[in-house]
Amino acid sequence: MEELGFSEDKQTVCTASGLLTSGNPMKRMCDRFMRNGGRLYDILTAFDNIQSFDLNCDDRESGDSIKTLVPLLKAAGVTDSSVHEFFVKDMALTPGSEVIHYMNRIMTTSIVSEAYEHHAMALCDSLKLPADSIHSTNVSFDELEMEREEAKRFREFAANISKMDIPRISSNGSAEYIGQKDQMIMDTVDEIIAKMDGMDFMYQIEEMRPIGGNGKALSLMEMRRKTEVDLECTAYIGNNATDYPAMDIIRDNDGLALAFNGDSYAVRRSNVAVMSPNSTVAAVLISEFYAKGLEGVYSLIGSWDRDKLSKIGCSDRHLMNAMLKVFPSKLPEVMIVDDDNADVAAKESERYRRKFNL
Repeated sequence: MEELGFSEDKQTVCTASGLLTSGNPMKRMCDRFMRNGGRLYDILTAFDNIQSFDLNCDDRESGDSIKTLVPLLKAAGVTDSSVHEFFVKDMALTPGSEVIHYMNRIMTTSIVSEAYEHHAMALCDSLKLPADSIHSTNVSFDELEMEREEAKRFREFAANISKMDIPRISSNGSAEYIGQKDQMIMDTVDEIIAKMDGMDFMYQIEEMRPIGGNGKALSLMEMRRKTEVDLECTAYIGNNATDYPAMDIIRDNDGLALAFNGDSYAVRRSNVAVMSPNSTVAAVLISEFYAKGLEGVYSLIGSWDRDKLSKIGCSDRHLMNAMLKVFPSKLPEVMIVDDDNADVAAKESERYRRKFNL
């Protein structure tokens, strides 16, 4: 298009989690290399989300746990090759994930991922994507040096955290609050992380910037600068709390903020929520956004019925028929999300995630 003198007028930014890969590969990786690693991951992630979103703390962001895990994994003996090999063998693509190629053909499509670059490399190989198509968290375990005594202390930190319960925010119907027990957990995790930050090893990763909540939002704004595509002409497909800031920006600027099998954080910052075992439905909505904008997506969702969709005028009849073939009986659930139904949509999506262990 540039060679012909045209410029892009719309773009898509999507997360790898959910749309392209199923489950949580980072959690599975932690479980593989550390005792109770999956639980450790859940506790640190919950700590990040509560600190940054529910308690509005400035010194912690969603996705910072990706950096916190580096010394704990290094102490467990991981190497760049062992992490990459794990992600290659563990790769679980979401059915229909190949639609990323279709999306990239109709408009510029960028992928952002909080996962380590080792996972991005494995994902690119699996989906035959260019190596530079994914913005991910850069870290090299082989370049990091750790003394034996430090490794011992980090393993102790990991063991102490993984013994705790996962902290949660409670609701009394009108407001959310954190109970005494959960506050004690938060305080203890905070103390451990403060001790970790004071260790010599941490200077080696001082400049590391995880592609977490603010990282994804910054990547989004950088893409906007490069493509010169307005935010209202941008679609963002998110899945979890690390997508919250970016989706908030897109929603507030009347772009398409689509939560694909999203957690409660992602859904509450979306204007469209999708619950589906197959990614083809996301391509259908993106195609409609490209052709007719946000109102076109809303109009399509208003006709979300097999008989209507089989006859309705749409941006790509072949793609629509492919989706209807994937879902011969029951269509995936698609909801327009607003302030009035955000809580209901978030609970419904969380229920779907638990049902399919996402």
